[in-house]
Amino acid sequence: MHRSDKFVVLIFLFVRPICSLAKLCETEDYDDGVCIPFAKCDTFRESRIQATQSAGQRGLIEREQKKCLGDDNELGGMICCKRKPRPTIARSYEDAKLPVKDQFRLLPDVSICGSESANRIYHGNVTDLDQFPWLALVKYIDEEENESFKCGGSLISQRYVLTAAHCITNAIAAVRLGEWNLDTDPDCVTEQGIQRCADPVIDVGIEKISIHKNYTRRVSKGGKIDMALLRLDRNVAFGGFISPICLPKNDVEGQFSRDQTFYVAGWGMTEDDVASTKKLFVDVANVDLEECRNKINAPLIKIDETMICALGKDGKDACQGDSGGPLMEIKQLSSKTNRYFLKGVVSKGLACGTSKPGFYSNVYKQIDWIVSNMEQ
Repeated sequence: MHRSDKFVVLIFLFVRPICSLAKLCETEDYDDGVCIPFAKCDTFRESRIQATQSAGQRGLIEREQKKCLGDDNELGGMICCKRKPRPTIARSYEDAKLPVKDQFRLLPDVSICGSESANRIYHGNVTDLDQFPWLALVKYIDEEENESFKCGGSLISQRYVLTAAHCITNAIAAVRLGEWNLDTDPDCVTEQGIQRCADPVIDVGIEKISIHKNYTRRVSKGGKIDMALLRLDRNVAFGGFISPICLPKNDVEGQFSRDQTFYVAGWGMTEDDVASTKKLFVDVANVDLEECRNKINAPLIKIDETMICALGKDGKDACQGDSGGPLMEIKQLSSKTNRYFLKGVVSKGLACGTSKPGFYSNVYKQIDWIVSNMEQ
């Protein structure tokens, strides 16, 4: 969750698009190009590692390299490469649609959702390998073909991930599922001399993005429901390392107590100001909305029932990189089994790991919007 000491600055930092300072160029075939490392250019990557190259190949490579000369005017590791067409992802602002009753069948039953075994979370704990299997990472690709993960999300069905609207930029490209350690794939842990490994991660394309109609980048303007649905380009199979979280479908599942304990998880920045490579989690406590208004003390920020405020102890909090991720509650069902329910979507706050509560979009208050914008 991205924060700043000044709220106006916070909004700018949240939503500014991921941009690139890559040098543009024109290829030999008069196509639009960009200067990128050799290893990232499909056109020349294979020819460069060939044992023998023709004079024509060597000449072409040298000409394309010269278009990307460094400050010292020497050939470096960059080359003018044809820009890959960025896939077009349909995007729209949507209101709730009626009727919604039949749409609830698109959400998984509690027999499937919310079950699990056993860096930006302040003072967070490293999760188990298969903990919170619904956590998703939103993948971005810039003009230099660099990949980054700057937001999180929650898998809510075989086809949909719920995230924050402020995470939607032109660089959004895919969703990663089944991740635990960003540095390894597959991920493995050794316990009592026995190695246990997760399934390989999967990156799933995005077919369509639905943004809440009442979302605006300026919270002070009133319409501020920071929520977006990502429709994946295919159904994903559920298993031990990828499965959905439960959504509250009725008043009983949607309610929570004044001092309710929630959990937040993600890979955002840690208290050491570096992104965690491993999935972390932390517990935070619900803050009554009136108390939240007093703690925030910012009249222009409209804090109402569409939001949940939560605050951790001893600096525990969510921050940059956790945006769009889940605010979770454990509920005991009538069968005496426990299930995780998605109560909020990590949105915004004023500072990381301080006495100021963080803001979360209330999922139950938008459940009709969520299910009515889901398709088979």
